[in-house]
Order: sequence, then C-alpha cells, then structure tokens
Amino acid sequence: MLFRVLSISALLLPCLAKAQAPVNLPSETFKQQLRNQYLRNDTAQAIISLYSKRQAGGASWMAGGALSGLRLATAGGREISSGPGYTISQEAPSAGVVLLATLPFLGYGLGKLLHYGNANLAAQLTAYGAGQPLPRSLRRKLKPRFFSTPIIQYTPVPATPAK
Repeated sequence: MLFRVLSISALLLPCLAKAQAPVNLPSETFKQQLRNQYLRNDTAQAIISLYSKRQAGGASWMAGGALSGLRLATAGGREISSGPGYTISQEAPSAGVVLLATLPFLGYGLGKLLHYGNANLAAQLTAYGAGQPLPRSLRRKLKPRFFSTPIIQYTPVPATPAK
C-alpha cells in the first residue's frame, strides 16, 4: 500500500512541477548573484550547482512525503469487495500511522535543505574565495558532471505572462 502511494506521488510530482510558471525565488536570485560573482571560477560554479541540486532534492523529498501523508490521511474506510455472506472492508489509517510513514521522508528532505542551505553555500564560497582549501567532504561530492555545466552569465529577460 505504501509503495503504491509513493509511486503515485512520484508520478504526480513532475506533472505538478511542469504546470507551474517559472518564478524567480529569492534563493534563485541569490545563486544567480553568486554565479555572476564567480563567473570565471569553474570550481565555485560546480559548488553552486551541487548545492542547487541537493536543495532541489531536499524539496522533492519533502513534497513527496507530504503528498504521501496526504494520500494516506485521506484514504478513508471503504468496502473493497463483498459477496454472499461476507464483506471485506478497509479501515482508514490512524494519524500515528500516517505520521510514522511520512516522518522519515520529511526528515530526510529537511536535513538536506538545512545542510545545503544558502547560508552554508555562502560560507563555503567565502572561505574558498579567501584561499582556504575545500573541505574533504565537499571535494568528494564534486563530481565531473558539476564541472561540465556551461558557465553562462545570467541576463534577466523581461517577460509578461500570456493571457
């Protein structure tokens, strides 16, 4: 049952993400400012990409956990099948079961958001810009895919939504 709920929420997340209009969040503008500040430094760009990916992963874990919890909470008691002399029904899960099922997902996502927050990103880039070596844990996480993204200077484009 839990696997089915998780797979349903995993199918819905991309649809929900595509339906929303692009919005400049404060964290995105912060990262754009950092990208412009470290325009000629590929290591700083890779660190920004790593933090962006991990923040997005934390948000998706939390959204998936919240959607799963919502689905479990709204799964009311219903009759599954009946026949001559018997009825099979399913009871609604209690709040404790819903919390127990969704808390690990929410906790993992929150942990990623806190660990890869903008404050930690700014602290890492400030230390790196001051000439300090990167911590070993951060160096291990920087994979070649983060260095292969092209460094393009961001220029805002005025856009008006279609009516």
